[in-house]
Amino acid sequence: MSIIVRNIQRPTRAIVEKFKTLSVSTVYEAIGKDAKVVMDSSIKPIAAGMKLAGPAITVQSYPADNITVHRAMLLAQPGDVIVVAAHGSLGAMWGAQMTYQAMKQGIAGVVVDGAIRDAAEIREMGFPCFTKIISPIGSAKENPGSINIPIQCGGVVVNPGDIIVGDDDGVVVVQWKSAEEVLEKALKREAKEREFRKLMDQGKTLFELYGFDRVFKESKVKEVDNYP
Repeated sequence: MSIIVRNIQRPTRAIVEKFKTLSVSTVYEAIGKDAKVVMDSSIKPIAAGMKLAGPAITVQSYPADNITVHRAMLLAQPGDVIVVAAHGSLGAMWGAQMTYQAMKQGIAGVVVDGAIRDAAEIREMGFPCFTKIISPIGSAKENPGSINIPIQCGGVVVNPGDIIVGDDDGVVVVQWKSAEEVLEKALKREAKEREFRKLMDQGKTLFELYGFDRVFKESKVKEVDNYP
């Protein structure tokens, strides 16, 4: 049975605004490299420079049927990101008309584990759109799926309200419950990188700053002037 949850918990707008200033790579590093939070690399922005950050409205659709995405748009608040589990279907879940409506509503972007179409028009509109497939094939509007339940998109579990951050490097998912902790770590990482750049301006190298020489010493690497 399909389920539609109308109300979800969201991180505060202030937290989301700060995530907009961060890169996907920085957020990923702040979460921890062992966590499964980065979507499959096949899900990419349809144009360079696209960036998004916002709470997820999750959609579990039937393959090649986007009626549930249309319903989800009615539940979205300004700043939300529509995240669609579309099962890799070639039937487009999203297109130019939906983009036009989304921009009027203030929706922040869309992530589709499947197909979108009208790519050129969406690029021209400048709407952040991340997808696995671009296809001209349309979708049915017959089988309602579920909205605002846990889904899997790009191999990552996405819960409604999780913060979705996307840029040229891909898409990362931040659990809404840990958003403040991740944000604090990410901001500290950015501050450290800014400090490192100041030191590099003074002639330092990343090899020195990160202490990589220790790894070579512990590995007992033998260095010689010339190859025998």
